[in-house]
Amino acid sequence: MCDAKIEQITPGVCPPEGCPPPTRIECIVVDKVYDSCFQLHDVSRDTTVSTATEFTTGTFAVGDIIDCSLTAGASITCTEVSRVDAGGGFFTVTILVSVPVTLINPNDPTQDADRVFTFTKTATLCCPEGVTPDCSESTLIFCSCVVTNVTGGYSPSITVTCTLQVCIVIKCILEVQLLVPSYGFCVPAPCITLPGVCPPTPPAQCF
Repeated sequence: MCDAKIEQITPGVCPPEGCPPPTRIECIVVDKVYDSCFQLHDVSRDTTVSTATEFTTGTFAVGDIIDCSLTAGASITCTEVSRVDAGGGFFTVTILVSVPVTLINPNDPTQDADRVFTFTKTATLCCPEGVTPDCSESTLIFCSCVVTNVTGGYSPSITVTCTLQVCIVIKCILEVQLLVPSYGFCVPAPCITLPGVCPPTPPAQCF
């Protein structure tokens, strides 16, 4: 049974005299980030869209703009291709980045074509064997597509050239059991009616 006379430790900033010493040592399961980095990456890719089965409405000409965005419900992913020991616990890791995008027919917004554009990226990180590179926090900053060729005949299609800017966030993550100092379990405080100051939104990692 808890002793109500003991002052509860709550989340927040420590007082000027410092935080009291922890009362327990806990073993928790967490995703440990061994290392991370980010970079803006520009890439251009061509793709073919069938005007017989995908974009069936309207006519197209070279120079037409095609709307492009990250595919709804999807995220940017990466797969490790290779890693080379760089010494000191660091590895030069090469990953294959996959960016799922959706192209929209400018003549009929209900018609779309899903594509996955890929490219490789190399970075030197503290990423020991068994630790998996993760790119799920990467974001598509910019995507612009234009028609660069129109083909008729039995298999009519358009060639679309897309220019993308991706904020690649690479994290070397492993689920570990970690010992941490603790004050016990969190106990919610009573709700108040006056508005408080919520923590601000974390700043964007790319500018």
